Amino acid sequence: MDRRKFLHHSAGAASALASLISPATTLAQPAGLPSRTAAMEGWRRRLQAILDKGRLPIIDMEATYVAGTTNIGQMVAWMDELDVAQIAFAPAFSPNSEPSLELHRQYPGYFIPTTSSGEFPRWWNNPDAFVSRVAADLKTGNYFTMGEHEFRHYPSPEQVEARNNARDITIALDGPAGQALFQLSEDTGTAFQIHYEIEDRLLPVLEAMLARYPKALVIWCHLGMIRYPDRGKTYGPDYVASLITRFPGLHFDLAVPRPGNIYHPSGAQDSTLYRYGWLAKDWQALLEKFPDRFVAASDYRPPVEKNYPVAMARQRKLILESLGETARHKIAYANAWRLVTGKAWEA
Repeated sequence: MDRRKFLHHSAGAASALASLISPATTLAQPAGLPSRTAAMEGWRRRLQAILDKGRLPIIDMEATYVAGTTNIGQMVAWMDELDVAQIAFAPAFSPNSEPSLELHRQYPGYFIPTTSSGEFPRWWNNPDAFVSRVAADLKTGNYFTMGEHEFRHYPSPEQVEARNNARDITIALDGPAGQALFQLSEDTGTAFQIHYEIEDRLLPVLEAMLARYPKALVIWCHLGMIRYPDRGKTYGPDYVASLITRFPGLHFDLAVPRPGNIYHPSGAQDSTLYRYGWLAKDWQALLEKFPDRFVAASDYRPPVEKNYPVAMARQRKLILESLGETARHKIAYANAWRLVTGKAWEA
């Protein structure tokens, strides 16, 4: 099953997953689903076709899919228009990750099979069971990456507008579910995403987990998005650089609000990447210095679907086009390719 082979562990929170990740439990490939090799070849062809036109493809690594709500026809049309080669669409509001496989069956060149998004009550209410289900899904060999898991999350702008505090979420990063998730990533070589608000009091726990699980592939969503600046005074380009140099599995995605966006509960401009409407020089220098550790992403979800073209165009114009060619190509698609396939991109 390529690099995604499970190991057995007898101690800690991850021990509860052992029965799910035994090689003997590997499930048969569902009918009509491309093999792993065929899937990767299809993605490669689509990426290369965009490159052959002299354009920069993007792999969107953070997006939430809701079957029956997400307008897939529209998304496919936008992907073609915007040179988005693939989306890692993590399904929400489903008992398992199967909707992502169905999407991949229908559009094999466009969508990457991704385990469930931890952005709905099945994760909030029982994170231990959620991780166990993800482990079982991964064991099939049909998934290439894991979705977003909310450990500390303030209500998103659309929830704020609706006065809905249901997504004011706190789950201990170093609790049983967090430990099991980090261990699962180490065991399988599969990347996972975390939503973890930038607060000084939360950073030591994250650092401890990264040190404890050095082989875990972690994508910390929303680089530089600080919703309450008075709670996150440590964080900035220098701090992120210190994390990168210490923790080899840590990555960051670029799904960030537009310049000048105000997070109304705090009254603060929540994206710190920009200055005077453009990528700030210190953040640009960080991206250029460590181009292997960042990935493009949209943070798509159905309530803000109409914003997808603007969000991707903004990321391309304000961030990617500000970078040198090597960094631009790595961050737009090559790093995501490596995390998804376990192999370096080769044209």
